[in-house]
Amino acid sequence: MAGTAAEVEETLTNALSLLVNLGKVILQNAKQEAGASLEQFVPNKITTMFGLMTAAADFYNRIGVTKKSDAESAWAKSYHQAAVREGVENLLQLENEWDSFVASVDEGLRPAETQGPEGSTADRLSGDLALVDARTAEAVTLGQYLAELEANQALLGARSAQVLFVSYGSVEGARLWLEQTGCTFPMLLDPQRTIYRAFGLGSSYAKVLKFDFLLEVSECVVAGREIPDVSNRLLGDIWQMGGDFLLDQEGKVLLSHRSQHPLDRPAMADLLAAMPGKP
Repeated sequence: MAGTAAEVEETLTNALSLLVNLGKVILQNAKQEAGASLEQFVPNKITTMFGLMTAAADFYNRIGVTKKSDAESAWAKSYHQAAVREGVENLLQLENEWDSFVASVDEGLRPAETQGPEGSTADRLSGDLALVDARTAEAVTLGQYLAELEANQALLGARSAQVLFVSYGSVEGARLWLEQTGCTFPMLLDPQRTIYRAFGLGSSYAKVLKFDFLLEVSECVVAGREIPDVSNRLLGDIWQMGGDFLLDQEGKVLLSHRSQHPLDRPAMADLLAAMPGKP
């Protein structure tokens, strides 16, 4: 932010106040709707809480930054100013209230709808597991891909690995996503979510609507990045959580990482450390 110290403080204070006030309005409306009927709120109106992303993007633009980390650095420099400090504290309080509410939404619904058996996870997947190739719509098994990896082991090197996307939606929706993202990796569909259940991956409103996560995603809005445009008919369960898992050729799980929010991924160093063979 350019300008005198007083101007920077005023800009930051006003922007924080606007973000907090807009967030409070979104949260208060959500609480009222959920209080009237949680069952009606969840399928029909809970997505209004994504409005926080627009508010956060506006906040970043007002203070001249593009990332949440840059905003944090900006208010850290002015934190000694009482008005800025109060604005940050109000934002943190809103975050606590927001996350507490969305957690209560998960808890208020039947566990089977929002949570997987997170206390356990499979240590092996059967090669006979029936899946669908997203590109060809042909029925395949997980074993076919594991066998292909084994056949190419010598060619690719001692630490060869193959990236495989697994999703749960329709073939039509998967093809649209592949086209819009330009993803070249193979994708298999698990319509019955057998793999999801095996790895204890459930659906969660609290994790997808987590305050900190929405502020991070709003960076895409500021940067003008295009988000895949998929119709509601093809979108499927946007609350389904995912993860990253490393399997050997026999289907044994070498690494298991269940995402705590949609952007949560394991570090590359951890993936490499779990791979067999020489570095």
